[in-house]
Amino acid sequence: MLLASALSALLLFTACDFNLRRPSRAEASPKRAEATRAIKAPRYDAERYEAALQAIEAQRQRLARRYAEAKGERQKRAIRAEARGVVTRAITETIFPAWMGTPWGLGRNSTATRPHQEGMVVGCSYFVTSVLQNAGLKLSNRYTFAQAPALHIQRSLAPARADLHRFLSIPPSQLEAKLRKLSDGLYVIGLVNHVGFVVIRGDEVRIVHSSFTGERDVADEALAEAPAVAASQEAGYFVTPLFQDDRLIAFWLEGRAVPFQKLGM
Repeated sequence: MLLASALSALLLFTACDFNLRRPSRAEASPKRAEATRAIKAPRYDAERYEAALQAIEAQRQRLARRYAEAKGERQKRAIRAEARGVVTRAITETIFPAWMGTPWGLGRNSTATRPHQEGMVVGCSYFVTSVLQNAGLKLSNRYTFAQAPALHIQRSLAPARADLHRFLSIPPSQLEAKLRKLSDGLYVIGLVNHVGFVVIRGDEVRIVHSSFTGERDVADEALAEAPAVAASQEAGYFVTPLFQDDRLIAFWLEGRAVPFQKLGM
């Protein structure tokens, strides 16, 4: 109980990226970053990206019309399942790759809404909110979400207590093994002073985040090898699902804004 309370305090009352420890030389070295990343930043084309986002929005609107006209829960359930696949693929196959290599940072210019935005960097929580909004999910207030502790972001997106997976003081390799037991898909991971996405595909578990370690940019890394995950081992980790339940995918389909909620453990 005391350990859980300590973890809650760390994640509830410490804002994302606030008061970060300086990474070790090993963590910050380009060789270390090279070893843990598999996805490299493609040549970014802003016009192509905007066209891709418009195509995602067009898909959302078509599904939304079908959802509104659906007769009965069976039809609605089928459309939600289809929508879940659409938004998950959009994030993992279109949005994540475009953001790769976007510089991490703090301060007034850390609120980038698009990849490689001129004069801008992106903090970890602003990266999370930007990805969700790029995918067509509306948030009640992006800044409220992004300036909140990781746990509040996660509980706002997935408020059901059953969706909150807590892992206390285990090494990243054990965390990866436990996450493999969850269903494939997108998740949000809350770390000490940090937040990002987890992608689970079979035995592969990766973290996609605006990283304050290594090259200090948006990175796609093997979760078990990510320095940002290792830095949270002593305190622990929170993991919550994205779009696996009906609630969040319904917000996306219906174009409703997800409310921010200060929910604890």
